Amino acid sequence: MQSSKRARTAIFLTVFVDLLGFGIVIPILPLYAQAIADHPSAWMASVNHFLGLGGTGTTPGAFWAGVAFLSFSLMQFIASPILGRLSDLVGRKPVLWISLLGTAVGYVMMALTSRFEWVLAARLLDGITGGNISVAQAAMADSSLPEERSKVMGMIGAAFGLGFVLGPALAGLLSGSQLGHQLLQSHGWHLPFFVAAGLSILAALVVLVWLPETLTPEVRARAKREESRGHALVMALRRPGMPQVMAIALLAMAGFAMLEGTFALLVHARFVGFGQREVGYLFAYIGILIVMYQGGLVRMVAKRIPERTALWVGLGLMAVAMPFVATAPWKWPFLLIMVPLSWGSGMSTTATSALASRLTPAEDQGGLFGAMNAMTGIGRILGPLVGTLVFAKWGGKATYLAASGTMVLALALAFTLPRKEAR
Repeated sequence: MQSSKRARTAIFLTVFVDLLGFGIVIPILPLYAQAIADHPSAWMASVNHFLGLGGTGTTPGAFWAGVAFLSFSLMQFIASPILGRLSDLVGRKPVLWISLLGTAVGYVMMALTSRFEWVLAARLLDGITGGNISVAQAAMADSSLPEERSKVMGMIGAAFGLGFVLGPALAGLLSGSQLGHQLLQSHGWHLPFFVAAGLSILAALVVLVWLPETLTPEVRARAKREESRGHALVMALRRPGMPQVMAIALLAMAGFAMLEGTFALLVHARFVGFGQREVGYLFAYIGILIVMYQGGLVRMVAKRIPERTALWVGLGLMAVAMPFVATAPWKWPFLLIMVPLSWGSGMSTTATSALASRLTPAEDQGGLFGAMNAMTGIGRILGPLVGTLVFAKWGGKATYLAASGTMVLALALAFTLPRKEAR
């Protein structure tokens, strides 16, 4: 039991430090990519012309910010099932620390460049190594009983939330600092990305030094005997109830990724004087709300509300809140609408992971969460792609109506889940 507690603490700290770096990137990347796209290379100008993004009222930079998000998600979709299944075979620990080092390299590449081609290369590398969240989720499942899954997945969610509290706030401080301005003006270097790289290296050291291996030799042996059964995604989809769960995960992430990919652009356009610092603080506020749910409320919800019902409520809250993000006036109406949006996201994400984990045996947990993250990876591809393109052509209101529509589709699927879970 002591080993399990140590493992959970180490995984929590690892995900927190990793997501702190990710939180630094999210509010900066759209405006950073947009600034680069304002001076497009020849091939980018050709794409703008082909898509009709050069006319009055269009925002080509929004599309290219979406491409930067999409490139990460595409590689994460490919890599997540592979990393998850690899962790079933060789253990969680080596896959985690090696992938964290790869993430650090991607951040350094972004810190040193002002060319969009290198931004794409960095995001592709970061996407390959970013599949490690599935490994962390599997390690949490290894160290918990089935009835504890909602609670321990809430710990992962709390680590995400804390990363979104401190990461964007840190991004705002670093971007506006004297050193940040000096490095950018004199060398074209981006201080926040250097810090994100350092945090990923720190997370790799935490894993290497402190995390015990959570997967027992017996479970690894069973996984190796069954290695030839097929791709983790295909195997997961064969389990009763899993096609619906994975489709829900895809749609919910696609809708939320529309917000992630366009939120900085939306508030920058809607509210006077909103730059990187102010956007960073808004993301930090959303992170605080997520921590409030995942760090405390999730335990109350898990005790009193079945996971299936929590999924329905979470998706419904997001579907209702999304359209108001593009219309609510500043200050308090806008800040208040973030509450059901953030808590709904926490409810649906935790419930989806817990339901999926309870449908899957121990030797397939890594493959399961890899497959789950592959589906959310598709959502992270489609969400920014559709969201930024809709934003570039028709503006924020249309974008957030489309995001709400994807949540409604996910909610409809959630009502088709079987009443009894497979064991």
